[in-house]
Amino acid sequence: MTRRTMADGVRSLLLLLVVLLAGCVGAQAVATRDPSLRLRERARQYWDARVRGDLLATYTLHEQAFRRAVPLTGFLQGRGATKVLEYEALGERIEGELGIVKVKMKSTVTHPRLIRPVEPSWAEFEEQWVRVDGEWYRKFRFPVGEPYPAVNWDEIAAENQSSEPPPVR
Repeated sequence: MTRRTMADGVRSLLLLLVVLLAGCVGAQAVATRDPSLRLRERARQYWDARVRGDLLATYTLHEQAFRRAVPLTGFLQGRGATKVLEYEALGERIEGELGIVKVKMKSTVTHPRLIRPVEPSWAEFEEQWVRVDGEWYRKFRFPVGEPYPAVNWDEIAAENQSSEPPPVR
């Protein structure tokens, strides 16, 4: 290898290290950022995805324990009748590792069996978010009854795994 190509290789290696270190610093900056600001950003990501109808994005923003217990296919099957048309985040507060976001949402119900369209209406509510390893995740909200009943998602996930049939060989 000539002296010039060695110098070029060293420069390229140094540039690569700088880029990698900048990425690590950027990731650390996200984790150490103001928790309230990060909660607001995550809630905006979730509700923007709901308005777009992007169920995959909303699923990934739910807490990991819920996603372990409910596979994406199950989540997709249970969603879709409520169409979110617009929203407004009215504020957030943090109580330890729990974040509470107040949301005002305009939605309608769409279903092939509806005789008449449902007029869009506004609803205002508080949703819960949980901080895990410095990042905020939305707690799953049940559509009826107590929105946040005590559910052990890890226990449900373990039951689901134990009830699965053995793989076919």
